[in-house]
Order: sequence, then C-alpha cells, then structure tokens
Amino acid sequence: MRAILSALVCIPLLGLSDPRPAPQWDNVSWLNADAPVRLDQLSGRVVLLNFWVFTCGNCTRTVPSLVEFDREYRPRGLTLIGIHTPEFPPYAGEHDKENVAKALERYHIAYPNAQDNDRRTWSRYGIRYWPSFVLIDKRGRIRYEGVGEFHVGDATHRTWERRIETLLAE
Repeated sequence: MRAILSALVCIPLLGLSDPRPAPQWDNVSWLNADAPVRLDQLSGRVVLLNFWVFTCGNCTRTVPSLVEFDREYRPRGLTLIGIHTPEFPPYAGEHDKENVAKALERYHIAYPNAQDNDRRTWSRYGIRYWPSFVLIDKRGRIRYEGVGEFHVGDATHRTWERRIETLLAE
C-alpha cells in the first residue's frame, strides 16, 4: 500500500457534503496524554486525526506539517490526535510502546497519540492507507478526509489549513 502512496504523493481531499458522526474510539494505550482521550470529551473543538505508523516514510515526512498545525491551532481550538496503527506483525517493533515513544520524541510530536495495535479505530473510520487524515468539526461530525504525504507550505498543506480555519470559525 505504501508503494501506491509514494507514487501518488497525495490523493485529493474529500469534503463531505453530508457530514456523518465520527465514530468513537476506545484505545487504551496513549502517549502524550495523561489518560485516554475520547471524542465525546472534545465537544466544541475541531479534531484532526492522523492515522500513521513511525516506519512509514510518507507518514514521517508529513509530521512537520502536523507539528506546525498543532503549534499554530491548538490554542485556537484544534486537537490533533495521532492514531498509530502498525502495518507489520508485532515482531517488527511497530506495536511496542517504547518504540512509538522514541518516534514521538524524534519527530517532536507533542500531541496525543493512541496505539491502535488491533486496528479497531482504523477499521471504524474505514482507513486504508498511511498516512490518512480525518477532520472532525466541533459537533463531532466528519467533514473532510484525505490521504497521502504533504509538506509545510505546499498546496495540500494550505488546503488542510483552510479547512481547519473554516471549522474553527464555525
């Protein structure tokens, strides 16, 4: 799957004309959070989910954009959440919490990250590619979805930025 994304770099963002309620997640293992984060606790905030895995180049090259969004928009009402979903079997190390913690430190990720080792959250959201993004409005509805790598300042980054600003202004 990653080979497909490497060739495409970014699939166009999907704006949903009929927003649907975002599924609740119930991940137990979290990093950069004192307790599990739940969607129903985030009412009134815009939420950007990033489905990623630390061994994915497309994912890690996108991280600087996400760190920038977190720095810029967290004080204004954005909650960015990483959903770390391993691709390979457990012996590859992607399931190990310590390895995920090291990746968060390496990439300067301060926003909460859930371990999705069983892919339950991945499945609830119908995710198929790394990295994938889901933007949820203040009322808990999915408004935008997209996949693929993007970088600070490029067209896709600016598109996500406009979407975030629009939802924050609602």
